[in-house]
Amino acid sequence: MTKKLNIALIGCGNWGKNIARNLHEIGALGCIYDTDQSLSQKFCHDFNLPCYTINDIFKNENIQALVIASSAKTHKDLAEEALINNKHVLIEKPFCLSLSDANTLSELAIKKNRVLMVGHLLNYHNAFIKMKNLIKEGKIGKTKNIRAHRLALGAIRSHESVVYDLAAHDISMILALMQELPVEINAHSIHHNSNIGPDAISIKLSFKKGTTALINCDWMCPYKEHKFSVIGSKGSLIFDDIQGWSKKLHYNPSSINSDNSIDILPIEKIILKESEPLNNELKEFINCIQSRKKPLTDHQEAVNVQKVMKIIEEKLQRN
Repeated sequence: MTKKLNIALIGCGNWGKNIARNLHEIGALGCIYDTDQSLSQKFCHDFNLPCYTINDIFKNENIQALVIASSAKTHKDLAEEALINNKHVLIEKPFCLSLSDANTLSELAIKKNRVLMVGHLLNYHNAFIKMKNLIKEGKIGKTKNIRAHRLALGAIRSHESVVYDLAAHDISMILALMQELPVEINAHSIHHNSNIGPDAISIKLSFKKGTTALINCDWMCPYKEHKFSVIGSKGSLIFDDIQGWSKKLHYNPSSINSDNSIDILPIEKIILKESEPLNNELKEFINCIQSRKKPLTDHQEAVNVQKVMKIIEEKLQRN
């Protein structure tokens, strides 16, 4: 990193606190704003930062970029205003709550020649980065099936369903591996608590070369599971994010033969370099602003994820 950036953080709730800490450690935190003024003042005091109104931030030429970590329903309007004022923008997941809003922001970013990035965090996790590299090197042979489980007894969102809150992570990772959109999507859901969409969802994605992906997301599950597995012709890679770093990623060489017999072989742990994915994500944002490089999870990646989520919603409405 070269020239210092001043980045405004919009929203300092539970996740915003982590962003503030990381931006401060990187040396790029310029100011913090939240609609709760007492919260804004507390954070500005804690980090010795000036207190600005949201309009001050948009008009301040010393603020080059925004990280938006406010409520999902505010993402589109805040990002649009920031881009109009020539700011670079990182929007934490979910990018938007509609495909039309996502397309509007993507087109505006291109027009204004600004970096617009989405916080699909797990793309910056060293376990997933290593998994992608191993698959590319042929570690598991031909990819047959991807399985994603994101289950917990978590917060019931008031503005986005479990599709946007949880499944967005796994859809993003699956598209990163496949490098194409699915040709067929099927979805089933359970509704118990949320008034705006499903609480639990099962999704099947089918791709043109025969690979399938199964996603299960649930925010009312009594146990926690964050597991992402890729099954190939030469074994499987399993990313278990609730484990410690020494156990987060492993390779299972066991496979099913053409005669349906199974070769059971010893599991191999994959050594990883420990790092905080959020820190990696924010450094990517800063680096892309300074180098004008395309972010790993740029606005076009965000639009592709949004396209899949839109089809899922349409499928559920028909069921």
